[in-house]
Amino acid sequence: MAYKTVLVDLADDGATQARLDAAFALASNANGRVIGLSATGPMLDPYRSAGSEAMRYQAMRADMLRGVEQAGTQALSDACARHGTPTDYMHLLVEQDAGWTLAAHGMASDIILPGLPGAPSDLPVLMASAAEYALVNAGRPLLVVPAQARLSTINTAVVAWNGRREAARALSDALPLLKRANRVILVVVMGSKGLWQHGDGELLRWLGTHGVRATLAVEESSSVAGCLLQKVLRESADLLVAGGYGHSRLGELMIGGTTRTLLNNTPVPLLISH
Repeated sequence: MAYKTVLVDLADDGATQARLDAAFALASNANGRVIGLSATGPMLDPYRSAGSEAMRYQAMRADMLRGVEQAGTQALSDACARHGTPTDYMHLLVEQDAGWTLAAHGMASDIILPGLPGAPSDLPVLMASAAEYALVNAGRPLLVVPAQARLSTINTAVVAWNGRREAARALSDALPLLKRANRVILVVVMGSKGLWQHGDGELLRWLGTHGVRATLAVEESSSVAGCLLQKVLRESADLLVAGGYGHSRLGELMIGGTTRTLLNNTPVPLLISH
């Protein structure tokens, strides 16, 4: 698998430049294409039959859309110039919600780089962020890139492993990045119920067939997310890989959950799949 079509959210959230730099790095490695997405949200027309007010509203709307189009195209052009390697790109302007748009267009992409989820307090408890919605509905891996993170070099990658389908999916989706890493650590977090046998030796051999040399680390913790984030910091990792929503998504949204904690607190690029 190669990331030949990379969909990147151009939302202005403080991490746009880092996200674009990562998108061009991914696409150029596969001789692929970057699609920059600007989602404005649904554009309702409250003045449909209000005469001159309708014309004024339509003019304001057109000016806003031109501004978004110009800003997005310029951001893509600047990112391509920073990258230094000619890479195909295009700008997509959609008058729909960001989560729905990322999921819909993400289905025709290899990987999605969403805007930062934001603090949980910014959303009602049961409402998913655009990143969470895309994770569940697009059927594609997400790469969440914090503002200060870089993807140019991957010395150490930390992979969360629990023997579940979501973890296996994330591990497979991350192979193009794991092949670039000098060191890959599979982390099994053992809680109060003890360690379940996941067939880890077979998994390490499978990774070896793809040119990925990995080691296994077993950690004890009551918090999977906290343990993984600490492991990333201790190992000075450059990438975190995890499966998302292995349990009920509704339950995780209500109590915080591993997935939402990782999405909102990862200090390094996080590749996550559902």
